[in-house]
Amino acid sequence: MLCLTLPFPSMELQPRQLDAFRKVMLTGSMTMAAERLQVSQPAVSRLIKDLEASLGIRLFKREGNRLIPGAEAQRLFREVDLFYRGIEQIERVALDLRTARIGTLRIASMTTLSLNLLCDCVNQFSAARPDVSVSLDVRNSLGVIELAMANQIDVGFVHQINADHPGVEVHRLRSTPAVCALPRDHRLARQDEVKVADLEGEAIISLGPNNPLRIQLDAALQAAGVPYRRPVETTLAYSACNFVCGGLGLAVIDPFTAAHFSDPRIVYRPFAPAIVFECSFILPAHQPRSKVVEDFIVVVRKSLSSYGR
Repeated sequence: MLCLTLPFPSMELQPRQLDAFRKVMLTGSMTMAAERLQVSQPAVSRLIKDLEASLGIRLFKREGNRLIPGAEAQRLFREVDLFYRGIEQIERVALDLRTARIGTLRIASMTTLSLNLLCDCVNQFSAARPDVSVSLDVRNSLGVIELAMANQIDVGFVHQINADHPGVEVHRLRSTPAVCALPRDHRLARQDEVKVADLEGEAIISLGPNNPLRIQLDAALQAAGVPYRRPVETTLAYSACNFVCGGLGLAVIDPFTAAHFSDPRIVYRPFAPAIVFECSFILPAHQPRSKVVEDFIVVVRKSLSSYGR
C-alpha cells in the first residue's frame, strides 16, 4: 500500500487512485487520462470518485465535459506529483545502473597494459557511458594486488599470478605471443619469423630481470646455447623500442607496445619458439561485481582478442 503525508488525517491511499488523479491533473481530461493509463474513461471516473470518497472531500467541479480542480486538488497534486517524480527518478537511476551508464570504476594496472590497451578500452567504455567516473592507477603487479587486497579498486590487471593471495580473486586473460622488434635495415628483418638460433651474436635489448618475457627469452637462449650481447637493459618495452630505433640492438617485447609504437625505423616479426605474454584481471574477494565492472571486462577481453591473430 502507498502512503503519503497529506494535509488530511492519516489514511492509506490506493496507488491506482493516485495515479489516475495525477494523470487527470496533468491532462485536464478524464478521456486523455484514460488513454495514458490504457483503461476506459469510466474506470478513471470510478477511481477519482473512490479517491474522493477515501479523502472525504470533493476534488473536482464538473461543468459539462470540463473538470475544474479545487484548491484541495491543487494541494494534493503537489504532493502526489512530487512523489511520482521521485519514483520516476529512482527508475531512471535503476535503469542506468542496470545498463552501467552511471557509477564509478576504479582500475589499477601494470604498466604494460596501462600505456596503450587499457587507455583504448577506457576510451571505448567511457564514450558509451559518459556518467561513469573512471580512474586508472598505474603500478607494478604487486602494487595492484595490494590495492585489491585493501579493497581500494574495483578491478586490477597484472601479470599471470602463480601464487595465492588472500582477499583477491584471480581470473586469467587471453595469452598473446610476444614479437621481435628489429631495426628496419637489420638482416633478420627480411625474414618472416625470427628464431632463437638467429640471435647468435646479436645485441639484445633486455627488459628488467623480473619481467616474465625476459625470463622466458633468457631460458630459450640458454636452452639453445645461443651466445648474445646485452648492451642495454630497461624496464619499459616502450623504451626498448626507442633503443631499437637507435640501432642499439633488437628486443623481444609484448604485442601491445608493438601495436602502438609506430616508427619507420622499426619492424616487428613473430618469434619462435613462442614467448607468451600472460596476464590476469583481479578483483577484491567477497565483493559483489557491479555491472560497470562486468561491462568493462567484456571490453578488455574483446580488445585482447584482436592481438596475436
